[in-house]
Parts: sequence; structure tokens; C-alpha cells
Amino acid sequence: WDVDVSSVCCSEAVKIIFSAVRSTICEIGEKSVERQGRNVKDNVIKIWLDLMQSMFTEAEWLRTNATPTMDDYMQNAYVSFALGPIVLPALYLVGPKLSDDVAENQELNHLFKTMSTCGRLLNDIQGFKRESEEGKLNAVSLHMIHSDGVVTYEDAVDKMKGVIEDKRRELLRLVLKEKGSLVPRDCKDLFWKMMKVLNLFYIKDDGFTSNEMHSTVNAVLKEPIILNELLVDSKDNTLSQKH
Repeated sequence: WDVDVSSVCCSEAVKIIFSAVRSTICEIGEKSVERQGRNVKDNVIKIWLDLMQSMFTEAEWLRTNATPTMDDYMQNAYVSFALGPIVLPALYLVGPKLSDDVAENQELNHLFKTMSTCGRLLNDIQGFKRESEEGKLNAVSLHMIHSDGVVTYEDAVDKMKGVIEDKRRELLRLVLKEKGSLVPRDCKDLFWKMMKVLNLFYIKDDGFTSNEMHSTVNAVLKEPIILNELLVDSKDNTLSQKH
């Protein structure tokens, strides 16, 4: 961690990525002091290490041309979907104090795993063609492979969609649970909001490579909001509702 990046990194790209990750983690740690009364840098480092390990496992599968079981794949894939560094550090910044006991509690882990499993399967469905062309395995292709040719692509997708729906319902149940819940509601809401983002990203295709999604994001970030147009639209909607 405390290294001279100019001498230990194997390439300029690695140097840039490591420096950016370290800077981000340190910034989150510093900001967490105000909210949590302590620096959670070590917690965030562990989140990133878990992600790196899961990605390394996938790289090894690809390098050795291995075909993992569905259980082994999913146990690793919900982590490699990479929502950990996005959602989990944010829990320390939304307001409620989280002790290490709560942060490492089974309830929070269940929330994260359920949300990430939905995201991974949505990604695998929409990214099946692209990943197959790249020689990568995912939940859809593995389901077909382990069926010895009995399960078709359509069957596999239907199966994954069923799992996604079950997990989505389970996530909502966990978020709304009050009795016996240790995780503050504000924190649990982050998982449900991310679930909504995932549904938007994968509603038509793979949102990470979709030109339509890029256009939508660019419009939100770059195109100015014209107040007059909003007022006109609001007025038109009001009139139509009256009629």
C-alpha cells in the first residue's frame, strides 16, 4: 500500500490505476471520519481486495480454459460484478453510523449478495453474445454447458430471469424488514436504489456498451435544462389530466 509507485509498478497503466484507487480510498477514509467518527480506509481496502481476488479467479479460469460449476461461478461472480467498491463504501457516507459488527453482519452481506447476484445475471443475459465471442463463460453459457446440450439459450435465459425475479423480491423483503434488522434503513435503501439502476442499464441491452445509454448519460451531464420547456411540459400534462 505505502509504496513508491514510480518504481514498483510494472507499467504506466498499472501506475495510473493504482494511484487512482489509492487516492479514492484515502479520500473516502478521510470523509468517513466526519460521518462515522473513525477512518474506514482499511474496510474499503478489503472491499477492493475481495474484488481483485474475484477478478483474478476469473482470469485464471480463462487462462486455463477451465469450466467452473454454476455454484463456483456464482459464488465468485457476484463479487466480480464490481458493485462492492461502488455501494459498500457509500454506506459509511449516507449518515447513520455503522460499526464493524454491523458492516460485517450477515444481514448486510445478504443485501449485497442478493443485489449483486441480480446485477450479475442481468449482465450475463445481455452480454452473452459479446462474451461468447470473447471466449468468456457466464451464467447463461455455463447453464447450457452443464446441461449436456439439453438446455437451449432461450431456456437458460428464462431460468436466469426467474432467478433474478426471485432475488429482486428477496432484496425488497430485506430492505423493508424492520423487526430484528441491524442495518439502518438509509443504508438498505442504497441497495434497492442500485437495483433500480441495474434494471435501467439492462432493460434493453448491455448498458455498459450501449450507445443509447451513453447518449442518455451524456444528455443528463452535458445538455442544459431549459426551464421554459419544463414549465410547458408540466402545463400540458396538467391540462391533459383534467380532460
